[in-house]
Amino acid sequence: MGVIVHLLGLVFGVFAAIPMYILSTADFSKANARCALNWQLFFLGVLFMLLVVFFVVGSDLVSVIAGFMIFGLVVADLLFSLYATYKATTGDVWSYPFAPEII
Repeated sequence: MGVIVHLLGLVFGVFAAIPMYILSTADFSKANARCALNWQLFFLGVLFMLLVVFFVVGSDLVSVIAGFMIFGLVVADLLFSLYATYKATTGDVWSYPFAPEII
């Protein structure tokens, strides 16, 4: 369960990470679910802020920059989730970079 939480988080976001964290009984699974949940909450918050900037700010330049940042964030989500899955298959718990310890 500790391995698939990162892939499920990639596809379903916090809607997969929260139940996996709550239902995990093994320490390894719980630690991976906590890392995935922290990242997904951080990702969701940053994505929301960037979307607000993208759609609310009237400047074209700011919207283009926000659009590139959204793209970079989505790519980072993909790469980080795949790497965390790889690390979980090797038996390691990997904390996502930039993600604060929320949980």
